[in-house]
Formats: sequence, structure tokens, C-alpha cells
Amino acid sequence: MLQMTLVGPKTIIPGDAPIPVAAPGQVVINIVRTGICGSDIHAYYDKHPFVSLPVIPGHEFSGTISEIGQGVTGFSVGDKVTVMPQLFCGQCRNCKMGRYNICINLKVIGCQSPGSAQEKLAVDASLVLKLPNSMTFDQGAMLEPVAVGVHACRRVGGVQGKRVVVQGAGTIGNLAAQAAKAMGAESVIITDLSTPRLKLAKSCGIDHTVNIANQDLSEEIAKLWGPDGADVIIECVGITQTIEQAINIARKGTDIIVAGVFGDMTTVSMGLVQDKELNLIGTLMYVKEDWEDTIRFVSEGKIKVDPLMSAHFPLAQLANAFVYIENNPDTALKVLIDG
Repeated sequence: MLQMTLVGPKTIIPGDAPIPVAAPGQVVINIVRTGICGSDIHAYYDKHPFVSLPVIPGHEFSGTISEIGQGVTGFSVGDKVTVMPQLFCGQCRNCKMGRYNICINLKVIGCQSPGSAQEKLAVDASLVLKLPNSMTFDQGAMLEPVAVGVHACRRVGGVQGKRVVVQGAGTIGNLAAQAAKAMGAESVIITDLSTPRLKLAKSCGIDHTVNIANQDLSEEIAKLWGPDGADVIIECVGITQTIEQAINIARKGTDIIVAGVFGDMTTVSMGLVQDKELNLIGTLMYVKEDWEDTIRFVSEGKIKVDPLMSAHFPLAQLANAFVYIENNPDTALKVLIDG
């Protein structure tokens, strides 16, 4: 079967791999659709802090079950499914506390373990989730980044009734902002330098957009929300400028959720973090509860993923897909690979 490997910066090569067989407790999935994630792009440039090349990328995917291993129940051949891509030990303290998303020994499919950039993949059945019949494979491949946004909102005990600023209107920022709305936020502002991305966010139902290229974010927050400002800020860019901006615009006591992947070391005003008694909160991936809510939100239309879909490429043209993203930074939010 065809398998695509990222072997070095901006270098993807095809290969022929044996068809996987389902071990006890596993299922084999025919990969129908894979989404290219921001983390994949970091890895493509060899700038992801936790991904070492070579790697078979792909952790956002959907498909159908083609084989069921011994001891697996609750699934049938042909089921439409997606996969939570976390490989956790189940034995460390975090796993025993139910926080397996930060397992001490965590590996991620497509990052530290072979991903979905191949025709078939064997995975542990406990990681597999059935998709509603009404959900497309495209939508199924986009559930993973939605779950990231849902989990981020949960990191502060939920956003019900809160005013939320989301920095960055890329895929994760857009979906985090939509998740905040779906989870009951009173009002949401999303920021970016890209007019097309901000227009897209507005079309997805986000209350307010701010283009920080020509608008002062502090002034816009004051106009919209008065002196009380934001209750929660979700950083979805992963650069020094945005996290520093979050610290500066935060009122005293604000929660700042760090969702962006920082490819480089950063320096921030920790004096303000102390003086304002800010909460800097990391967020990583998700747990099953986040996925269950994600499936419900997308199925009910409370979170819209279709407008973010930008282009399709066949698996054999995975390298071309990355070039397309590189050449269309404002509009290529979610490029999908047809397995």
C-alpha cells in the first residue's frame, strides 16, 4: 500500500508498505480523508518542538473499518469512524487521574507514531469513535481540531456567560472561537492580520472581528465590553507577539489559555503576569468527553467546519498539498487528503 513519509524539511517521499493486520484489541481503518494540521505544517518545516523527522504524518482523519481484531466488540466492518490519536500508557499518575491527554509517556499518531498519510492504519479500538451517518468523511476528519478548541474552553471550567478573545483566525482559532460560542460564551472577539480569515470567522458566527494590522485591540475591547474587558483570552498563534499582547490587554485576574504551538523560545512580561495575578494555562489535545461534545456540536450545526475546507489532494500528491498551503497562507485553512 502507498505510504507517504516526511523525511526532512519540506521533503516527502512515497513508499510501499505492507498492509497492516489487526492485532487483538485493534481495528484496521481504510483511510478515506486526512486533514493537514498546523502541527503538520510545523513538522513540514522541521519546526515542531515535539516531532522528530522522519515521520508518517496525519492525525486528523476519518475512514471505514476494514478488519476487526480479536476481542473487539461494538464495531462492524464498514463502520464510518474517526480516531482520537493519543497513545497513552494508562499507568502514570496523570492517566490514573483521567488526564491521559498529558500522559507522561504520551505519543501521538502522526507525530511520534505512524499517521494516516497511508492507505490503511491499525489502531487500538479504544481510540475509535463512530461517526453519525449524516456526517461526511470531510467533517469526520475535521473533528480533531474542533476537539482541541472544546478542550481549550474547558481548561478554565467552561466559558458559559464569559467574554472571550481568541487570537488568531486560522483553523484552531476559528474553531476555538466557534467552540466558545457553542459552549455558551456571552460574546467572542477573534483577531488576525488577515482580512479573508476574519471574514470567514464572521461568516461562521463569531460576534466580533479585529484586524490588528490596523485596529488597536485594547481600544476595540473597551468599545465593545467597557472597562471590564475580557474574561478569557485564547492564544492560538504561538509567537511572542501574541502571547505578549494577551498579557498586556488582560485585565487583572484574566485567564489566558495557551493553545498555539510555539516553534521558538519566547520572552514575555512575567512581571505583569505576577502583578495582574493572571492565569497562564496550557492546553493540550483533549479527552473523550471533548470528542463527544464535538461530534454533537458539529452534527447539530453549532460548529461549522465546511466553510474552512479549502482544497483536496490525492494521497500521492501530499507534497503538493503542503506547497499549496505555503502559497495560500490566507485562504488555505484546511486542506484535505483523499486516501
